[in-house]
Amino acid sequence: MGAVPTGRRFSGRGVTRRQLIALAHGLLLAACRRTETTPIPVASPLREQSPTSTPTAVLPTVLPSPSSSLATPMPTATPTVRQVVVTFTRARLDEPRSHDFNADLFCGGEPELFAGLVRLTPDYEVRSDWAERWDVSADGTRWVFTLRQADSGWSNGDPVRASDFVWSWQRMLDPAQPAPQAWLLDLVGNARAVRSGDAEPAALAARALDERTLEVELERPAGYFPLILGTAGLLPAHRPAVERWGERWTEAGKCVSNGPFRLVSWEPGSGYVVSRNPHYWNQGLAVIDTYSVMLARPENPLLPFFQGRADVAPVPFELLPEVTSQEALLEQLERSVLPEVWALVVQPDRPPLDRLDLRQALSRAVDRERLRQLVYGAVEPAVGLVPPPVPGFVEDERLGALHRFAPLEASQRWSRVPDDQRGPVRLTAPADLGGVEETVLLDVVEQLQGNLGIAVELERLEREPWERAVEEGTFQLLWWRWPLPFPDAAAVYEWLLSRDRKALRGLRWEHDELERFLALARSETSTLRRLGAYRQCEFLVQDACVVIPLVYPVVTYLVQPWVASLPRARDGMVVGPGLLFHRFASSVVVRRTG
Repeated sequence: MGAVPTGRRFSGRGVTRRQLIALAHGLLLAACRRTETTPIPVASPLREQSPTSTPTAVLPTVLPSPSSSLATPMPTATPTVRQVVVTFTRARLDEPRSHDFNADLFCGGEPELFAGLVRLTPDYEVRSDWAERWDVSADGTRWVFTLRQADSGWSNGDPVRASDFVWSWQRMLDPAQPAPQAWLLDLVGNARAVRSGDAEPAALAARALDERTLEVELERPAGYFPLILGTAGLLPAHRPAVERWGERWTEAGKCVSNGPFRLVSWEPGSGYVVSRNPHYWNQGLAVIDTYSVMLARPENPLLPFFQGRADVAPVPFELLPEVTSQEALLEQLERSVLPEVWALVVQPDRPPLDRLDLRQALSRAVDRERLRQLVYGAVEPAVGLVPPPVPGFVEDERLGALHRFAPLEASQRWSRVPDDQRGPVRLTAPADLGGVEETVLLDVVEQLQGNLGIAVELERLEREPWERAVEEGTFQLLWWRWPLPFPDAAAVYEWLLSRDRKALRGLRWEHDELERFLALARSETSTLRRLGAYRQCEFLVQDACVVIPLVYPVVTYLVQPWVASLPRARDGMVVGPGLLFHRFASSVVVRRTG
């Protein structure tokens, strides 16, 4: 795309290209200085190892790891031997509302504070966490989880019990204030009745048989159930802390957590610091001892990175043209495809879009590679509904051929539409889209108009009218952004396209063969066989061309040279911190110590 002129400013960010180049040079100097004997002190509260310590210009004191015994003094007879504290700092752009994922999946907090029954790898494979094993009945509806034998687990020393999960799930379903992700538990017996207030919390078919045994009965088989359990929305809460402190229970000094880290400090507007939870069962999971998250200032969001105070920093969309045009920075850029798809949904029961050939022409009129270049790599072209590396992602030449860019062919198909059906095509979209999504949407409209020779009427709706249009199906074309609620193809086919769909309820389309493969996938606990059924679902849906995948959104990060390793999927792509994979910091390896 080329570099922009020197001195150009991006709206609201206050960083010119000249400043960016100067900061990049400063970064290279900082990397060179890492080899000096005396470390350069960093005047940032997020680098302090104690909330009461003050910055000083002498060698910093190295504190013992929180996981070591504080009752045992450090040796003083051999000053050349010291315990190393490994630190990691990540910059972010938004302030968390809380760290209470149990009450609000979208609180923006730190999921590394908590641990569920299972955890997910960067490839979204299920691994045991507080549940050391689980057994499933032959019909796939009864799941029994056996928790680890441990005297403690919560950061205050309390043991993690099966009843902690039962109470947390009941709290999610509280009809007076249900969590936004409460519907994820609809698979569990009586969950919908509890959520609607038609049944008491005790009626939920999740029971603690004893302190270490959790029994869950599902309304129907769901081989993907452990993948739901591995998301941030199913992380538990500490009941005594919630009952004592109410909504403030995740503040510093009050928060009790059961994950790899515990909350040390939190300064609103500045950031928070976490350190190892000495009671967590898997002390070998994380390499780092102290993990800090700092809030970057909106006027200079990359300044902490170029000053060497942040090890990893997200690049805002407005700065992507500048950052990607600097050759010195290219080796420090990492891209992470989000588990999300942006698509066009077609209402297929009205002319002219009741014709399959015209729905296919819509897809072939969009140059997806142009979209990627337009937003400097902030999206990746999509020809499948399931994003990588989510289980069920299909990479097949048939899909590429179906959605290949063929504007001439597409235009010829639409040129044969009868005059009485050639009115404007109405595309309904939310009124409040972000910068990248808005840019992509407007270009898709431009491409459809230019490549098909048709008029496209862009209808923008506020939240309530938008939700009503989706529910009632009063759209012709619909702009659809779908962040997967859990990392499995069922989150697309079951949740969006089955007869029992939870979203896109206004889409007037069904397919008997799709229902057959979905039923087969539900009953399978074997991942391989379940993914085989999903593969057939992908081809059935794509052949009908009622949901046209366009792009997967991407987050770009700047990474310091001393960060030796980041969590990656099998394809080599970094998997950033999020609500599905939430062991980002636990997977980081750094070569710089605090």
